Amino acid sequence: MKKVVIASFLAVGGLGGVVTIVAARFEATIVPKTFVGVVDVGGRSKLDAAKLLRMWWEGERTKKLTLVNSIFQKQLPPMTAGQLGISVDDQASVADLPMTDLVQAVTQRVEGAPEQKKFDVKFKSVGVGLDGLKKTITEAIGPTRPAKVIFAAGKLVRKPEVSRYQLDDAHLSAAVVAALEADGKVQVPLKEAPKRISDEELAKITDVMSEYSTHFPSYQTSRNTNIRLAAAKLNGVVLMPGDKISFNKTVGQRTVEDGYREAPVLKNGKHDRGIGGGICQVSTTMYNATLLADLKILKRQNHSIPSVYVPVGRDATVDWPDLDLIVQNPYDKPIAISSEYQSGKITFRVLGIKDQAMVVKLMTNNHQVWSRGTQMIIDKSLPPGTRKVIEKGSRAHSIDTYRIVLQNGVEIRRELLNHSSYNGSPATIAYNPTPKAAPGFQWIPQAPKPAGTAPVPIGG
Repeated sequence: MKKVVIASFLAVGGLGGVVTIVAARFEATIVPKTFVGVVDVGGRSKLDAAKLLRMWWEGERTKKLTLVNSIFQKQLPPMTAGQLGISVDDQASVADLPMTDLVQAVTQRVEGAPEQKKFDVKFKSVGVGLDGLKKTITEAIGPTRPAKVIFAAGKLVRKPEVSRYQLDDAHLSAAVVAALEADGKVQVPLKEAPKRISDEELAKITDVMSEYSTHFPSYQTSRNTNIRLAAAKLNGVVLMPGDKISFNKTVGQRTVEDGYREAPVLKNGKHDRGIGGGICQVSTTMYNATLLADLKILKRQNHSIPSVYVPVGRDATVDWPDLDLIVQNPYDKPIAISSEYQSGKITFRVLGIKDQAMVVKLMTNNHQVWSRGTQMIIDKSLPPGTRKVIEKGSRAHSIDTYRIVLQNGVEIRRELLNHSSYNGSPATIAYNPTPKAAPGFQWIPQAPKPAGTAPVPIGG
């Protein structure tokens, strides 16, 4: 058919020179009904088509796009494509469009216009800094959260780790382009940082390996508040194989700003008051639970006098920042430390994989007790001949604590956990001695005189 058209054209034109002139003046254009995106560039040169695309982009680049992702905890502010580092690439968009030649131009007049053709707009990155967007994304995602396993309502509850997410720069351009071509919603691409504790590892924690409880008076509100706050910081902490937990680092410094209250404490074998009083019962309860789970004890210190809520030799005192309780997971599987606060009772559990054939027992030996004596101090503010107990004092103790591990009823290990020495303190009694009477006089105690009257000595 084309040969017939050309032949006809030559016949009409007459001479070959005419054909040469027409061909020389012919300018190739983009095939009619060709669209780049929504822009009709058919019948135009590539230069003109590129200009049309730039004009179209001037209107598009100011449109606000919505940034969405199911991970976001709050809505991000809308941004333009330009703010997201995207601009139209007009040259690349028209580079490969179908063009007409002389034969096609003549053919179209005979055969009719071609069918509509559509091509995608091509975009390019303009290198805009995205630090602001990355900061906004971090804020929208919210804080990270470590993996936790707790014991609640009689069962284990696993809370997978929420790791850090960051903008996936390499796929942002494609997401912006898709939004421009669709509904204006940019599905912000994110990439997740590797979790410290994977969900698969967390799933290996299935049983209660051990538990230990201590009790306290429920009416001591300040002390109980301190116990509750400290125990909550330890609840759910997961230890991978070889991991250590420091009581002080986990609980943090006990301050009024963090809600801790003044309550009774022990200082140098004497009763006193201090901020955070009572949390040694938390560390002691946790210590006994970890002993029964056969965890490795790296650091532990006994009090200056035995605690009333646990057997002698099995307490663990803490004080910020030096006196600490540090425990290590010796197993090849993850474990978790779980705490449960109830009115008048605190319970710690070690969660992991229970070895049903293993039993852990604790025993003491070489328990020695002796008195620290009594010290007397003169207090002239007391009535003559009277005395007052300032400090009851406490006896000194020395004791060894052992851990015995049995497998299928057979002892496989016996270890000396610690030698605890409790210094105690002497009793302190204040007194005002009876004064000696002068010669020839007898001293008789008298009732206090009214103010302003002088004492009257009694002769003998």
